[in-house]
Amino acid sequence: MDRSNEANMEPAAFKSILHPTDFSQSNEMAFAHALRLAIATRAALHLLHVDDSGTQTSGKHFPDVVEALVRWNFLEPGATIETAESGLGSRFVKASAPASDIAHAIGAYADQHGCDLLVLMTHEASWMERLLKNSLAEESARLAHAPALFLREDDEGFVDKETGALRLRRVLMPVAAEVGPMHAWGIASKLVRMLEPTAEFRLIHVGETLPTFGNLLPHVDLMRGPLIETILEVAAESRPDLIVMATAGHQNLSDDLRGDTTERVLREAPCPVLAIPSKQYRN
Repeated sequence: MDRSNEANMEPAAFKSILHPTDFSQSNEMAFAHALRLAIATRAALHLLHVDDSGTQTSGKHFPDVVEALVRWNFLEPGATIETAESGLGSRFVKASAPASDIAHAIGAYADQHGCDLLVLMTHEASWMERLLKNSLAEESARLAHAPALFLREDDEGFVDKETGALRLRRVLMPVAAEVGPMHAWGIASKLVRMLEPTAEFRLIHVGETLPTFGNLLPHVDLMRGPLIETILEVAAESRPDLIVMATAGHQNLSDDLRGDTTERVLREAPCPVLAIPSKQYRN
């Protein structure tokens, strides 16, 4: 199956994707998503390893981009990274950086190289571990001030890592007036339509009344109940392949201790979560 014609697709909102990797087997699914999104959007893909031991890392440890693309039938056997870049319209960068603060190093790299999407594997942690030390993935995304796609260790996501096939049929997006969902909706809807034009969006608002969002959003369902629990209940019932969350970052001490709404949903979400900072937060 020749899939090289995907290189002719119209670019989406992302031009430069950053995937931090720790070279572990559990990180393979996040790499597959980062690579698949880079190909679909013709974006540059930066693979970054931050070593807190103070040593530079050999490039041989990084995931093999060409091997994956050949396996997915985007490239012919024997292809090189140069033919991959010229044929698919993406650019592939492998970088290593010694740093004692991994999250800050990731955020600094994203800012320096203009990365407008992070793809991150998040590892489960007990509430006490989160209280003492925030999730590295969550903290990295906050410091980068860029949209971030989070995958949990136990989640297969919407990209088949063996074939590159997409499984993106249903998308759930909770919205709230105080966060300003229009920016997130614009990015998410464009990306999803590029990946799977027939994917169905469901927008929900949790509260007593439905705010006025104007005519820029499609129909929004009103749901009543506790915020986090209701979002997770809807996700469990509707079984989305992706949850999109507009985020305004940490606003108070409670957010610092427990995580903001997006982070708390992420920790129990049944699928990947795409967190998109509002324009106000990004600026």
